[in-house]
This record gives sequence, C-alpha cells and structure tokens, in this order.
Amino acid sequence: MRRFLMAASVAVGLAPALGLAAPDQMSPAQPPTSNGAPNMAPNGATTGPAAQIPDGTIGKAGAALRDVAKLQEKYQGKMEQATPDQKQGLSEQANAEAVQAIQSHGLSVQEYSSVVRTAQNNPQVKQRLLKAANNAQ
Repeated sequence: MRRFLMAASVAVGLAPALGLAAPDQMSPAQPPTSNGAPNMAPNGATTGPAAQIPDGTIGKAGAALRDVAKLQEKYQGKMEQATPDQKQGLSEQANAEAVQAIQSHGLSVQEYSSVVRTAQNNPQVKQRLLKAANNAQ
C-alpha cells in the first residue's frame, strides 16, 4: 500500500513526463462540462476554492492515476535498459497505454491532465486525488 502511494505521488509529479499534461495539448479556459470537468484558467490554474473539482471527477482521475502509476513502474526499468532507438518505441507504447488507461475511466486526457496539474499546485486537491487513487480498485 505504501509503495503504491509513493508511485502515485511520483505519477502526480511526473505526469507531464509522459506527455499527458503538455501545455500545447490543452485548450483555453472553458466552463464546467456536464461530466464534471473543472474550470480552468488560460494558464492552467483552476478557479474557485479547492479547485471545485467534483468528487466524481476526482474519483475517476484517482483510478486513472493508479493505472498510470503502474504503467510508469512497468516502463521505467525498460526505458533504463533500452537503446535510444528502443526508447522511442517504448515511449510511444507507454503513452498509448496511458491514454487508454485514462479513457477507460471515463476521462479525456485533457480532463485528467487538468486534475493532475491542479493537484500539483493545490495540496487539498492532491490529497483528495491520492486518496481516490488509493481507494481505486
């Protein structure tokens, strides 16, 4: 359990390394959607107290985070031992699996990235996200 929390914490901090939270993939601010996506300012910061991310969205993002953390663990060793040519293929494979994992929880990559970015900047959201990830099955 403790090992997972560490991996999830790393995943929150390293999600951009997978290319999942790249600013050029984000669109400008939009109002909340019917599926509970958070309000985002153009700079990627959330608006409102404690980011006002619905519990349902936090739960989905937590479950996705758990899966992404597992993928990061899976590919970390492979990447360390890979040749430069192999690293490109592994990176693409890891990204594809991460996108699939995120979408399997009912979130777009943009929604997931928004929640993760908010968690990186908001300790309350980070705590909620890690709790949801820990409780995910």
